Amino acid sequence: MRLSTTARLALLATLLVLASNLAVIGFVFAQTRGNAMAKLETEVTEQADALQEVYRSGGRPALDRAIRDMDDSDDDALVVAALDGAGRIRIGTIEGRVPIRPAHMTGFRIGALAPGVQDRDAGYVVRRLGGDWLLSGRLVDDSLLLERALERALLVAATLALVMGVIGGAIIAFYVGRRLRVIAGAVDVVAAGNLSHRAGIVSGGDAFDGLARRVNSMLDRIEGLMRELQLLTDSLAHDLRSPLSRLRVKVERAVTLADGPQREAALAGVIQETDIIMAMLSTLLEIGRLESMAGPSQFDWVDPARLLGELADMYEPVIDETGATFACHIEQPVLPIRAHRELLAQALSNLIDNAMKHGGQGGALAVRLSSEGNALCFAVEDRGPGIAAGDEAEARRRFGRLDGARSRPGAGLGLALVEAVARLHGGRLELADHAPGLIARIVLPLDSALV
Repeated sequence: MRLSTTARLALLATLLVLASNLAVIGFVFAQTRGNAMAKLETEVTEQADALQEVYRSGGRPALDRAIRDMDDSDDDALVVAALDGAGRIRIGTIEGRVPIRPAHMTGFRIGALAPGVQDRDAGYVVRRLGGDWLLSGRLVDDSLLLERALERALLVAATLALVMGVIGGAIIAFYVGRRLRVIAGAVDVVAAGNLSHRAGIVSGGDAFDGLARRVNSMLDRIEGLMRELQLLTDSLAHDLRSPLSRLRVKVERAVTLADGPQREAALAGVIQETDIIMAMLSTLLEIGRLESMAGPSQFDWVDPARLLGELADMYEPVIDETGATFACHIEQPVLPIRAHRELLAQALSNLIDNAMKHGGQGGALAVRLSSEGNALCFAVEDRGPGIAAGDEAEARRRFGRLDGARSRPGAGLGLALVEAVARLHGGRLELADHAPGLIARIVLPLDSALV
């Protein structure tokens, strides 16, 4: 059975707490046990060395006297004995036969030594002295009492670490689950239709609040898209009504007219209205395609100066026919950028077309390319009536048409398309007063355009 994410998180927290506590407990145990054993071994070894030196200087009599003197002392933990070749105690602080085989004893050992003290282990060494054996040691009860108490304490600590780990894991899992349920609940409310609901921000600084902010930002974007979709459908229905009505009237008129110039004029009007509707729908589809593009996967290296120069060469004869003056300014050499050449050219063409419609009759038009800090700026300038400060939002809106433009053919989608192209390149569309006239700028950040 696969555990849930919350259960796995709780288990992970439990294991981390337990592992950290066991690591500390193990370190303390190893250090304490090692120090106690090292101290006992040092004492036993030094005691055996001293008795062995006594034997070398005075023989068995001197060794026996030393053992008797040690037996008369008040040190109850002392274990000293001289053994014969069969392992029987000849003289010492203990009596009887020790359960060891001296010939096979090497180094420091811990174990039971004699029937009188079989329930008390001792640390000891065995040395050969001529035909006899020397047993030198100390009982471990007193020297390792602290260690044994520590062992019991560490066992209790390990148990508590396990319990606390489980409790801590459960608390963490509960906290994480509660915070995630709050965020998921907000998403469920929005999914149910309440687009204004948002996930709550608790402390303002942890990762869950960061996640909530990102979810809220996503919900803001979704709400904005839904509003824009509603506005789009309303505007589309409203703005298609007029050309469709005119189309119907002209079709009916063409049907009733006999062959001749009037019928041809009516049919030409039908074609014109049809073109307007088709252009409107094509532009809408293009804007939708731009906004659905996930990233600059179709970008290529583009020379901005060359692109603007080609557009200027194409529009200059058309603008001259209107009686307006036209100029192209490239203020300084600009390096190639990563961009979608066709879409960028279409956006600039829309701006130039708008300038010709609204500010080019006998006026002055100019296109300009410049670098401003860390941004590349394409500008189209005219000397027409411009846009009032309060009408800028309406001009940017899809199907938005100012009062002065309602008498001219068009769908009000030109600036919406330009803005979509600018956003695709990580930039923005700016509209500024030219006093008189309008300056429309496409501003692209060079740091993203050069990726």
